[in-house]
Amino acid sequence: MIGDIIKDAVFPLRCAMCDEVLPAGRRGICKACSGKVSYLMEPRCLKCGKEIEDEDEDLCMDCSGNTRSYDAGYPLFNYIPPVSDSLVRFKYHGREEYAEYYGKSIAERYKDNFFRLGIEAIVPVPLHKERLKKRGYDQAKLIASVISRETKIKMLDGFLERVKNTAPQKELNDVEREKNLMEAFCIGKSYKGIIPEAVLLVDDIYTTGATIEGCTRVLKAAGVKRVFYTSVAIGKV
Repeated sequence: MIGDIIKDAVFPLRCAMCDEVLPAGRRGICKACSGKVSYLMEPRCLKCGKEIEDEDEDLCMDCSGNTRSYDAGYPLFNYIPPVSDSLVRFKYHGREEYAEYYGKSIAERYKDNFFRLGIEAIVPVPLHKERLKKRGYDQAKLIASVISRETKIKMLDGFLERVKNTAPQKELNDVEREKNLMEAFCIGKSYKGIIPEAVLLVDDIYTTGATIEGCTRVLKAAGVKRVFYTSVAIGKV
């Protein structure tokens, strides 16, 4: 404990939401941000997990109008400030240490669900090697490794590979996004293990669902029977 306090004083940790320096000994987010961040609330879409306004509806408008091959989603937050600002820093500005807070929060919130669903393996949504080289770290893999550690569910690194360096999703419309991702993934060429029956995909943000859909189709074609996903945040629209 004393060692941690000394370490924090020399190498101060930052709040995973506002990026301010945390008091020595504190982890995750600061007191001010803990009052600003809230989990997704019910009612929620039974497919993607997004908040919906009508409790009599089972699906959000997005899922009711689009094919969803995965079984269900477990996102943590809405993609709005301060979460959206936090994820931008995490993904594009080198704040890879935020993964500890994200992964622990997901595990704390959903691990009972993951056990109930019989999830056998955690699979991070892979980053293409060219993008990994540029960024220096794989953000989904960092989050997935924390979830794996906290839940004791094994992570299968390399089970999925991204074979196509797709254009950024934000630059495409819905049809282009789906086409962009349907052939982007494959089962890792070096993977020699048993195909698990139930898998949890991990990503940082769920926007249109095209990425998770692309991964799911590959996994189910390989013999995975049930695919679920979790993410730090999900877009509201």
